[in-house]
Amino acid sequence: MPRPTCHIERLAAGAIVQADTNDFEEFRDFTLGWNIDHQLHGAGKTHIKVACVTTKDMQLARVQHSRGYSSQGVGPRGTLSVAVPLDDARPMVYRGHVIDPLDLGVHHNAEAFELTNRAGADHLLASFSLAKFEQFAADIWHEPRLWQEKACRFRFPDSAHRLRYIEACHTALGDVQRQPNLLRSTLTAALLENRLLENLLLRGYVDSRYANTRTRHSVARRAYRHLLDHVEEMPSIRTLCAITRASYMTLERGFREVYGLPPQKQIKELRLSRARRELLRPTASTTVTGVAVHWGFLELGRFSAYYRLRFGETPSATLRKARGEAWVLIRTKGYAATARNS
Repeated sequence: MPRPTCHIERLAAGAIVQADTNDFEEFRDFTLGWNIDHQLHGAGKTHIKVACVTTKDMQLARVQHSRGYSSQGVGPRGTLSVAVPLDDARPMVYRGHVIDPLDLGVHHNAEAFELTNRAGADHLLASFSLAKFEQFAADIWHEPRLWQEKACRFRFPDSAHRLRYIEACHTALGDVQRQPNLLRSTLTAALLENRLLENLLLRGYVDSRYANTRTRHSVARRAYRHLLDHVEEMPSIRTLCAITRASYMTLERGFREVYGLPPQKQIKELRLSRARRELLRPTASTTVTGVAVHWGFLELGRFSAYYRLRFGETPSATLRKARGEAWVLIRTKGYAATARNS
């Protein structure tokens, strides 16, 4: 049977939505939680493609329209949504405001929206639980409703931060499409939610008047000590911002100046080191996949690439070698015990 143009794969902790259609009414049936009216600009039909991942507190989608259109409607209740255009040649006009390359279009809590894309669209749309957004914003920005003070807008400080957020969105979509089982577990689904929301708030612009006045070097040292003291918990960037009471920009600059790496890379290095330690001391139930997920690596191929680059061998090679050495040690001890009893 031919594959349907639009379908939903529902799993225990979320859903995967794929849409590839020329029929807007069909597309609208697959916009979970959104109530949308749609008008094309000019005669003919549009081609719509959507790749979407949903979890309990998140909805992430890449939306592509080949033709100009306008949309009005209402978003999901209890959420905050941000849109990031991917094509500068096709500007998005949200509630009369042109979203420039460093802007994020913000829509929250079931309010009415109005969107115009005269040349079609290619954008990322992420919706988060409003309560969770404000909780994370309180930790990272130290002001949960700072985004409201900018007329419901906030920005990326530069193109590099914008690109990193876009890459994080593409990575999350790709990970789930390749590994749908990530949405069978509430744990891995929550990790996806937390990482993407944290990435958004780390990349988004925070006004400098809210930055902590302590020196960024002392902030970086305190955060690094917390990392080492709580290595088994693998604290997130959000946690580091919360315990140091510093903005992410202060924390990042401090880490670069003191340790030569941004905090995300420091955390990744620690996670890789602890993963290697676990692989070198395996139990009967140790697996590469289990170790990767334990230390926060959800995509096994990416974990293997990072690991090999860092240690010069694959994680499976480390595990095989460790098990081989353990077996030799067991046999050696067995021979020694037999000799003593002879």
